[in-house]
Amino acid sequence: MPLMIRKSLRQAMFRLRSRRLHADAAVEIRALEGRGEGGMIVFTSYHANAAKRGLLEFAASASDGGARHCIFVTDRRQAWFQGEGVAAAILRAVSGYVRRHGLRRLMTVGVSMGGYGALSFAAELGAGRALALAPQYCPRPATFPSDRRWIEARSRITEFSRPALDQAMGGQVQYTLLHGRHNAEDAQHWQAFPQGPGIHHYLADRDSHDVIDPLRDAGILYPVIGAVWQDDQDRVKTLMQRIRAVPRAWGERALDPQTQPAAAACCAIS
Repeated sequence: MPLMIRKSLRQAMFRLRSRRLHADAAVEIRALEGRGEGGMIVFTSYHANAAKRGLLEFAASASDGGARHCIFVTDRRQAWFQGEGVAAAILRAVSGYVRRHGLRRLMTVGVSMGGYGALSFAAELGAGRALALAPQYCPRPATFPSDRRWIEARSRITEFSRPALDQAMGGQVQYTLLHGRHNAEDAQHWQAFPQGPGIHHYLADRDSHDVIDPLRDAGILYPVIGAVWQDDQDRVKTLMQRIRAVPRAWGERALDPQTQPAAAACCAIS
């Protein structure tokens, strides 16, 4: 079966099984109900992906077989969750669902653009933990001019409404991040992330932006999600070693001088 047909079928099945919490031109939010008092808030990445194989497949494992609720936040404009009214819509829809279902334990998760969203919104949503795989530090084209990935979509963003991640990554959230150490574009982003208590930043010995395939191939994608959910960083560290990922050293920077961030690099509210 052709890839596009398989993808369309997966999307249709997800829509049939999930419930829409909110939809407008900018953002769509859907939920798959679970049985317990915990919830995964998944920020989808470019082209509405979560972990390459469809939202329903991702939810089946990330929800621990339905034990946890799963809420999916999709940026329809592929604008890194920026823009007037986007944050208010996300907070209103997700918080309403959490309140109605009495959820007491929350985690945000995302890949790439979704990882940025997971980090940006975790504290505001009341999540106790966040997992971001290959997240961008800032989508502004001028922050890292040599990073030309997704430049058409990023150049269309007219309002950067989210605060800098070093401001957003606060509170009591436990943050777990994973990047490929040797990817030239990702290096510009990973070295800009703050370090400190509650931030567990891993760097894999890879030169690709793709960290999902190594995690999946090693059989540890969902065990890592589970370990972060359980706040078991010793387990996370052990699992990451299977893809040659180690904690970022204090003050560690990329070795290539071309990946140094611009002196005025920032991602503040416009």
